[in-house]
Order: sequence, then structure tokens, then C-alpha cells
Amino acid sequence: MFFGQKYCQTQVKLLKSALLDFYDGDMLSKAKQQLLTDFSSIIQQVGIDSVPHIPQRRDGDSRAQREVDDMFMMLNVLDKRLLLSILPVYVSDGSDEMPAMRLYEDDFSVIMAILEILDGKLTTFGSVLSAISRDVYALKSVHGDSRCRPARCYKQGGSYTIRKISAKFRRSR
Repeated sequence: MFFGQKYCQTQVKLLKSALLDFYDGDMLSKAKQQLLTDFSSIIQQVGIDSVPHIPQRRDGDSRAQREVDDMFMMLNVLDKRLLLSILPVYVSDGSDEMPAMRLYEDDFSVIMAILEILDGKLTTFGSVLSAISRDVYALKSVHGDSRCRPARCYKQGGSYTIRKISAKFRRSR
């Protein structure tokens, strides 16, 4: 089982995400049933009495999430008692039946860094676009109509102001 092999090697959040993204609810339910059978067998063999109740079947909203949580609970119980090595070895009939964790482990952090950079740039562009829009609105409200009139920029202090060019100056050009 992919889950059992990666349990000790991968962060919990990444492993849960990979399981939920790759497998549907029915496949997760079948895997949980097999793990629950083996878990119950180990608990009986070793003689552990105090284990949390894990329901056989889950229904309703977020079923897949709860199935994955149940599987993690079983592995946590076994891990705390150093019994993970007693679990049987699970095999797959093809590597296509297992998610590629490399994307989640290595490439995902690179993708997230790029997305954070893009988010910063979008925020900057949004601020600039807002300032331009505010200036255009101010120009339209000063002129009272939407016709385009020539203007000239003058630097005052650290900012530019736009002034309407007088009709007399426009004719002399």
C-alpha cells in the first residue's frame, strides 16, 4: 500500500493531499477496510485494549477526508506502539495506481514560490492600475465630459500634475 510505505517518510499534510487528490472515495474506502482488518488482527495478537473506535464505513460529505483520517489514526496507534513493522506488505499491480510524490515533495515548493512572487507582482499592478483609474476619473470629472483634451504634465515636488493646455497655446503650435 502506497500509504503505508510513505507514512514514515513524508509530511502528514503532503501525504493526505496526495491521497485525496489521486484516489476516489471508493478506492480509499477499500484501502481503509483492508488496513482496518490487518489493524484489528495486530491489536488482537498483541493484546492492546485501548484503541480509538474506527468506524467500518463512512458516508456523507467529506467521506474521503474522513477515510484518510481513519487510516492515519490506525497507523498512528501502531507507530506509537512500534508495531508498524508487523503490518503486512501491500503491493500494487502497477505503478500507475500510485501517485507521484515527487511533485508534492520537491516541485510543489518551487511552484508555490513562483506563485508567491506572482501574487506580489499582481498586488503591485493592482495598486498602479487603481492609481491610473483614479487619475482618469479625476480628469473626466474636471472636464465635465468624456471628450479627450490635450494635457501637459508638470512636475511639482515628487509628483506630476496634469494641466489642461489653453486653447491659445494649442493654436500656436
